[in-house]
Amino acid sequence: MEFGSDNNAGTAPAILDAVVACNAGPAPSYGNDPIMDRVRESIRAIFEAPQAEVFLVATGTAANALAIASFCPPWGAVYAHEDAHAEVDECGAPEFYSGGAKIKLVPGEDGKMT
Repeated sequence: MEFGSDNNAGTAPAILDAVVACNAGPAPSYGNDPIMDRVRESIRAIFEAPQAEVFLVATGTAANALAIASFCPPWGAVYAHEDAHAEVDECGAPEFYSGGAKIKLVPGEDGKMT
């Protein structure tokens, strides 16, 4: 097993089969397609959150950055431990996707903010 990254392994056959199955003709881009409509409906129903934003992404970096951008305005800030993954490993992605929000670093022992 390779645990170095969330995107360096092969794709599971079931996922490839699903991609092939939905690849039948043109569809609008950027989440404006019937498949994404069904995904949004399902996730909102499962979490009982009818206004939930839903983003399907391929990597943890994209997930973290878009999650921060979804609630933090460009002039805002997120407080995180100085060794937080979003600061150390995301290479500025949260700031980019939020349009400029800052990650304010807080020291603390064992990765805990105190």
